[in-house]
Amino acid sequence: MPQEFACPACGETENLTGERRPDGIHLTCGACGNTWPRYAARACATCGGTRLHERTQALTQYSRGTQLSVVGWQKVPLCETCDAAMLARSSEGKPIPHTYRPAAIARRDAGGDDVLDTQILPQ
Repeated sequence: MPQEFACPACGETENLTGERRPDGIHLTCGACGNTWPRYAARACATCGGTRLHERTQALTQYSRGTQLSVVGWQKVPLCETCDAAMLARSSEGKPIPHTYRPAAIARRDAGGDDVLDTQILPQ
C-alpha cells in the first residue's frame, strides 16, 4: 500500500514535490512552501501529535440502487486526541464509515471529532 504524504504545516496532500539530497529525500509543499524530510515521523495534520493508530476503513459503493456494498478495505491513521471518538468506536469492533475523514490526514477546524456527523446510510 503506498504511503500518503501530507504537509505537516498546512495539511496539503496534492501539491507536493520531492527532491533527492545527500541527506535523503525532502518534500516541499507547493501551497505553503514548507520543506521536511520524507521519512519524518508521521504526525496529525490537525494537532501535530505523533500518537497515531492505524485502523481499517471500509471502501464502499452503491451496487444496486441504495444498497451500499463493501468492496474493499484501507488502513487510515487516527489521532488519539483529534479522532478520539472514532478511535473508541473502532476499538469496540465497529467499522470506520466510508465518509469519515480522519483529522490525522486532513486538517480540521477547531471543533474536534466529527464522529456525530458521520452517516452510513444514503442521504
